[in-house]
Amino acid sequence: MPSIAVVLAVLATTAGGQPSRPAGPELPAEIKDHYRDYNFINAFSTFSERRLLVNGRVDSSDPRLGRVARAMRRLADRVDQVDPGIIAPSGRRPAETTERADLLRVTSFDLDGGEAWVYLETLALDPPATATLVSRFDDLASADREPSVDQLAAAAGRPLIRTFEIHHWRRVDGAWRRESTIRHFIAR
Repeated sequence: MPSIAVVLAVLATTAGGQPSRPAGPELPAEIKDHYRDYNFINAFSTFSERRLLVNGRVDSSDPRLGRVARAMRRLADRVDQVDPGIIAPSGRRPAETTERADLLRVTSFDLDGGEAWVYLETLALDPPATATLVSRFDDLASADREPSVDQLAAAAGRPLIRTFEIHHWRRVDGAWRRESTIRHFIAR
């Protein structure tokens, strides 16, 4: 029978009854920032607004849209196109976030030197969920706050459809770059 001191020592090493996370590699900050920006863009703008921002047809002096536009530029700068020009050879390629409406939650990752495979849960945002999040911008993201994916999902107030995807990252010239190719899964 273990002594009370041993039991208390074991309990002290756990958080909320959950085993403590083993020390290991952390997801690089650049990759974390990418998903934070991605979720910010999709939570606080609509398809139409993103299309207008990409085409330069929206005054980004609005605080919300200005932050969305800056996040879209950062996102585009981190993604390497695979075979650029094959899909739209004569025009600008639309930004990844222009045509998507979802939130991404990192569930795990494999990190090996200059490569990372990031496994994500995708939470689809329908138009009412997007409208709810956009309307709550001042509440959730004022003063340069960055809400977590869990806070955004809860604020959407709707059950979100879940799928899964995998992103491949490479460290190139000291910076983490994500391949534009995404592996999508509808079930796990």
